[in-house]
Amino acid sequence: MRSLAPVFQSVLAVVAMTLAASLWANPAGYSINSRGLDTEDEPINHLWRVFLSDGRAEKIGPVRNDFVDVEALALSPDGTLYGADDSTNTLLEIDTGSGFGDPVGRGFEVGNMGLAGTFDFGMSFDCNGRLYVVSAMEQSLFLADLETGRLRRVGEAGSLGAPITDLAVRGDEVYGIGVGLTREGQEAAPNLYRIDLEEASSTLIGPLGAAAAPYNNAGLSFADDGSLWAMTDRRAVGNEDGPSQILRIDPATGTAEAVAETIIGMESLAVAPPVMCQLRDVARPAGHPIPVFSAPAVLALILTVFLMAGVRLRFRQS
Repeated sequence: MRSLAPVFQSVLAVVAMTLAASLWANPAGYSINSRGLDTEDEPINHLWRVFLSDGRAEKIGPVRNDFVDVEALALSPDGTLYGADDSTNTLLEIDTGSGFGDPVGRGFEVGNMGLAGTFDFGMSFDCNGRLYVVSAMEQSLFLADLETGRLRRVGEAGSLGAPITDLAVRGDEVYGIGVGLTREGQEAAPNLYRIDLEEASSTLIGPLGAAAAPYNNAGLSFADDGSLWAMTDRRAVGNEDGPSQILRIDPATGTAEAVAETIIGMESLAVAPPVMCQLRDVARPAGHPIPVFSAPAVLALILTVFLMAGVRLRFRQS
């Protein structure tokens, strides 16, 4: 039996390392349940840290009573979290330790974006530290002044040509996700788009597909490893309040993979600052992400380790 001990010790060590790696590969992002149900366990309008691979959510804290519809979140290159409140058209800086949000600028001015009306915001920083804001209602692109909160339109009104509800940046590549359902409950634009920030235009990449359940608005963000994630708000869809759905999206095709579900009313997502900025202007071969640490991959790796251990044991006994 002594000869078996080193074999199984090696197996257990590899399994432990594999499981640890799979946990490490579970990225987390910030989101706000601006359309939640306001229960004791899930108080509305709070900042949460959501683990994307399993949907586990950790409550951080309330944003602020003045801002009840923070629909967009984005992390700057230095890691500062910004939010856009649609109820007051205010650009906020949000404390990731407490969840508390204050209007940007010296005057802490509510309504600092300088806009009137309802816009349904989404936003993302580019690799140069510029904050681009999109309006699904106007199908328009804006550039934000981080000192004052004011928005300046890029291009013509409606130039995006699609109801883009959020943006995500990877190097020089900019992506947008469309609104899922109209206010009447009809399908709108549950697709992934390529966005041209200079022209303020969009190009269809492809539909999210059947794995994406019907949704209202959505948040979109890249993780540090370059994987693209979405958080979809499914409250009041088909007369039901469905949990928010976490999707992993193939940027080449737009096809989504359903990964997990989390608390109700999430329509924003900020996982990381702009990623792969060092690769700007460098040609990258086309390809598809390999889910190395997905649950099936982890199981397959564990079984492979045991199989190799069995072969080694038989070899010793022969």
